[in-house]
Amino acid sequence: MRRFLLPALVLALGCGATPQASQVSPRGLVRAGTPDAVNLALARAKEQKQLFTWHSFSPETFARARAERKFILLDGAASWCHWCHVMDETTYHDERVGRLLNEKFVAIRVDIDERPDIGERYVDWGWPATILLSPDAEEIGKYRGYLPADELLPILEAIATTNAEGGDKAQDPTRTVPAPEALPWIAARVSIDMDRYFDREEGSWGNFQKSPLGANVLFELRRAAHGDELARRRAVFTLEKQRAILDPVWGGIYQYSAGSTWTEPHYEKLMPYQAANLEAYAAAHKATGRKDLLEDARGIARYLSTFLSNAEGAFLVSQDADVGAHEEGKPFIDGDVYYRLDDAGRRKLGIPRVDDHVYAYENGLAIAAMCMLFEASGDKDALARAERAAALVTASHVGTDGAVEHDAKARSPVHYLADAAGFGRAFVRLFEVTQNAAYRDAALRIADAMEKTFLDTATGAYFAHTNDPSAVGVFARRERPFASNTLAARFLAGLGRITGDQAFATRAKRTLVAIASPRGVAEQGRMIGEFLLALDEVGVFPWPGAR
Repeated sequence: MRRFLLPALVLALGCGATPQASQVSPRGLVRAGTPDAVNLALARAKEQKQLFTWHSFSPETFARARAERKFILLDGAASWCHWCHVMDETTYHDERVGRLLNEKFVAIRVDIDERPDIGERYVDWGWPATILLSPDAEEIGKYRGYLPADELLPILEAIATTNAEGGDKAQDPTRTVPAPEALPWIAARVSIDMDRYFDREEGSWGNFQKSPLGANVLFELRRAAHGDELARRRAVFTLEKQRAILDPVWGGIYQYSAGSTWTEPHYEKLMPYQAANLEAYAAAHKATGRKDLLEDARGIARYLSTFLSNAEGAFLVSQDADVGAHEEGKPFIDGDVYYRLDDAGRRKLGIPRVDDHVYAYENGLAIAAMCMLFEASGDKDALARAERAAALVTASHVGTDGAVEHDAKARSPVHYLADAAGFGRAFVRLFEVTQNAAYRDAALRIADAMEKTFLDTATGAYFAHTNDPSAVGVFARRERPFASNTLAARFLAGLGRITGDQAFATRAKRTLVAIASPRGVAEQGRMIGEFLLALDEVGVFPWPGAR
């Protein structure tokens, strides 16, 4: 079984850019007439119909697979994901794949933005992520990114003719957690490891894909505030270089660049990237006084207000890279063509689809980012946007007991840690910039509900979601995700700051200890900035001269 590992802190949300299982060009769909595998598959797919049915992620679907003893193909996809669209139009229209899925498998599709627990569970494998499971929903194989039909087919054939076996559940010694006293040493070590990823030629961290890692920049600015001039230069250099993936027409930042430079952007615009980089540019302006960095921040904020907001003022989730990916019969226009146009040229062709769901997590990130912009610039409009969104989402998503819904329109008995931690931290930031006690009280209610409903008392970490009595197989075993626990620790540390109650800092440290196993930290790779921010905010980072 082949596996392709992506760093776990991709903010829940990276689309598999260059297919790792083939030599397909990431621009194959863009340049019409190029004789590559994607265009050939597209041409063939036009003559074929999808021969199987996608089923929902539901107890009834899993019960059917178990009763019929059919294997399960779980497709983790996102509405904004370019390569998810390509796989839909090629691999899943292939007659051979379709016939086998129809006969031997139950095919399930999950929107990872609608189900953040599934998104966090399989973020290392996508998007798209192809997860193969036994009839009893135990994992057999996990595959990252776009899979051509000729690669997926033999995998499905091999599984369809074998018996599923459970995975090895032996304890992994590299997941042993440290003692609390080790946190300062871990913080120092992780910061050194992050330095090793820094790209001196192009800025940012890593060079397989150039990602705008806002949290890493924010940590560099923390270092600069403690006298580290090299960290300040790294932060500013990175923000300057990644301007190449700021949209010069509408504002906002693209998801990443597929190559080792910033010249091959993937044009999805996802709220976690917008929020993290809005914070980074605003904080860099605050630290340096440079007006150009403030203008970059304001450009992202304008994009959020224009495209990733609804008429009432709540923040939305994402915008597609392409036009026509969701509309049957309409021409498909790749982002590499579309985003080279001016405003009039773009609007003439249509607007890339915006996911208009209102999720608590994404709103929390955007609100906190707007607070940073207000703090750095005094822009009252930014604060007004943050307060308006907070009021709207509180009314629709937050119960009187502090429990936070993911999606108020599709209420679920299952709640998610990311929503509570992200939206709770937004209230901390609102209190810090307004001193309005109502925001502090709202944060306290959310923290109380988070402790009651998500805490794993055996480890001190928080579960990704509340108990789901209908879950089966691997999904019945709740995970304690690194990213959401890191955000929860930042939320709790913030409560300690605004209340003066050290019990919150103690709880935050407990959470960080619980996730700071050697493997847990190593799996984050270059995307480690938020963990370092959390370690600083709980007071354990060993700054020079600190006692």
